Amino acid sequence: MTHRFGPIMRLTLLTIVALPVLGSWSSALAQTAEPTRSGRWELLLAPQYTLSRNLGFQGGTTANMNETWGFGMQLNYNFNEHVSLGGLLSWNRPDYNAAVQPASGNATRSISGTLETTTFGMVLTYNILSGPLTPYVDALVAGTYINTDIASGPPVAGCYWDPWYGYICGTAQPTKYDTVLSYGFGGGLRWDINNLFVVRGGFRQQFLDLPNTSTPSFTVFKLDLGVKF
Repeated sequence: MTHRFGPIMRLTLLTIVALPVLGSWSSALAQTAEPTRSGRWELLLAPQYTLSRNLGFQGGTTANMNETWGFGMQLNYNFNEHVSLGGLLSWNRPDYNAAVQPASGNATRSISGTLETTTFGMVLTYNILSGPLTPYVDALVAGTYINTDIASGPPVAGCYWDPWYGYICGTAQPTKYDTVLSYGFGGGLRWDINNLFVVRGGFRQQFLDLPNTSTPSFTVFKLDLGVKF
């Protein structure tokens, strides 16, 4: 599949390619820079772009996950200029196309839909240099909630009291969902613009411990915009 990289993707890739040159420049800056991270919290908000991925399952079923935009949020505490630990929450909603392999003798069935995934976990980050411009690497351990949008039973009708709208009746469609272990690693370039603002461009390779298949990985590019306090 051919990927169409938007402006944010191009900026992120250019940033990663420029790491060696910018890292040398940051080493010179670090010798005179005042500490900007140590002992401080930071909140990062990130538009992110996940590349497409083909999956194969036991029994012959295959699925193609389309590329998609998503959003992430990260709250970190900087123990010093190099090490931080934080919590992460990210969300995306990719479309998919699947070829379902039925029992022997039946025709393959094609289905499509939209997944909703939410990841929540911990991120350990190491900033390689102590200055305001530095490459970084990080590691993620998390859980990922996946809602497949595939019906798991007949529609359910019911009524309930809503605190804002009063008594409401309706029909809901239960769908298949699961929460799986996810983990990953990544890296990029960080710039502490001043004592308040920070920007990072980078990527993450995230693995999902899905049932009935190998452990697939997804490539995520992101642009973090943050504030320190």
